[in-house]
Amino acid sequence: MTKIVCILAYEGVELLDLAGPQSAFHEANQVKPGNYKLLVVGFKIAPVTCEAGMAIIPEQTINDVERCHTLIIPGGAGSRSPSITERHLAALRQLAGRSERIVSICTGAYLLARTGLPSGTILATHWAFAKSLKAAFPAIEVDSAKLYRQHGRYWSSAGVTSGIDLTLSLIEQDYGKATAHYVARHLVVYMRRAGNQKQYSDALDIQSPADDRLASIVNWLHENMSQEITVMRLAELLCMSERQCHRFFKDKTGLTPATYVERFRMQVASDMLVSSAKEIKVIALLVGFKSYDGFRRAFERNFSISPSAYRHAFLLD
Repeated sequence: MTKIVCILAYEGVELLDLAGPQSAFHEANQVKPGNYKLLVVGFKIAPVTCEAGMAIIPEQTINDVERCHTLIIPGGAGSRSPSITERHLAALRQLAGRSERIVSICTGAYLLARTGLPSGTILATHWAFAKSLKAAFPAIEVDSAKLYRQHGRYWSSAGVTSGIDLTLSLIEQDYGKATAHYVARHLVVYMRRAGNQKQYSDALDIQSPADDRLASIVNWLHENMSQEITVMRLAELLCMSERQCHRFFKDKTGLTPATYVERFRMQVASDMLVSSAKEIKVIALLVGFKSYDGFRRAFERNFSISPSAYRHAFLLD
């Protein structure tokens, strides 16, 4: 039986969030015509402008959709905009109620959450928006690590390309692994990517520390990263006791001094893995690890992927 997939287009939608799943479902129809019927729907039938500037014209309004198996809510700046009114949300809420699966892509989680969700619903979103989403909707649980996840009839994904990862899972659930593999091959993407969202996020924001004392520590760490760095040494540099140093780091970064230093090392290491041809064991030494095994464990703890897999995923030929 053909499954109707409704993809929401609205002012300020992210084009890739919409086009990625749409293309994947389209490829599933090449395996067997009629697997899916794809509908781009909107709050009204009028052109909307996506974030990249392209105009999209919905085929139907969400009020006119009679049947919907899978409702997809892409992300984009518009998902957080007051231009989507309570009247729009009420109509979207009704369509969600008529749908078997509801899917949010990236920051589409904001728009889905705005419709009202059961307390404790778990949603994935882009790592850079996870804290903001949780602050705006404290009753939901936010997963900032996984590329995508399912919680009951709700599916959600992280950044834009992970919308394709999620869609491949939906296709596999609907029509089996062979169909999903066909789609992955034709889109030239992995059927299942290694690791999770952590590999795409910064382990630590070390670019512009707001506090001058922390900035001086960052400069010192850059110059002394290969050394053993203790809380005692950091406290000396800050002219504080170790207890004061611990409180200072927790206050300014939310991290203990030891965790901050580890994440600093990992951020520098991740940059070196993709910007230099140095052997991984050499990089481990340069960022302060005496053994490769210790470096690998720390890297996997921060990025959920091995250093070699990280380099393979991000190093450009």
